[in-house]
Amino acid sequence: MDTMKNFQNRLFVIFLIAISFSFLGYSQDNTTKELTFDVERTYTPLSISKAKLDNANTLEDLNRHYETSWVKEYISVQILTIHNGETKKAMSKSDILTEEQKELMAIADVNTEITVNVQYLPDNILEDKDIKKNDFSFLVYPESEATYLDGKEQLKLYLKEKAIDKIPEGIFINYGMAAIKFTVNEDGEINNVHIFESSKDEKVDKLLVHTIENMPCWKPAEYANGVKVKQEFALIVGNMENCMINLLNINKGVLARND
Repeated sequence: MDTMKNFQNRLFVIFLIAISFSFLGYSQDNTTKELTFDVERTYTPLSISKAKLDNANTLEDLNRHYETSWVKEYISVQILTIHNGETKKAMSKSDILTEEQKELMAIADVNTEITVNVQYLPDNILEDKDIKKNDFSFLVYPESEATYLDGKEQLKLYLKEKAIDKIPEGIFINYGMAAIKFTVNEDGEINNVHIFESSKDEKVDKLLVHTIENMPCWKPAEYANGVKVKQEFALIVGNMENCMINLLNINKGVLARND
């Protein structure tokens, strides 16, 4: 009799454990994962900060993609800038920046490209020893980035209320992602809103675009001398590991983040 009772008690315990696990699994399956989104600053292919420019000593400091290993001998390295509307240049024969070249870059007009023209003999075993060129240009971005007037937390709340919380479940599955690019102009107004990467749902795309188009004004980007300039940003929704995100050329974590 006692054996039968113990057996029944064990069955009852097993039954309770099974029910508990089933309920746990049900709860986990029905928990809605919060949708990830970012607002990120997008950069031109070559752009550096004023602080980095001030501390630059080599061509690699100006352009991280520059390869000194390609060069056997420098023929000329020319730095071209615009100062007070006039083109200025300084020459050298090395990847090490001269004081004159540094000074020209330091006084270049804001929001104008600085150009580097390199002529060199390649370091290779080929018989072809013709002079090669490796030219590039870059921008120095302003000391003060464009910012949402009410701060990043309010930006996040605005986006959640107006768009993110209205997106139906199942839109962004696996590596699904949407990216809406926009410009904050010199007056802090939002313009040039367009779809960079579609959510593959027309209604969701329209919702995201409409939300950005109707966003309140921002504080525009500004150089230390007071010159205001436009900047580009992107609202990114969904899987941040989507390969398309690399084409945005962003610096993650600048403004609004929710993950």
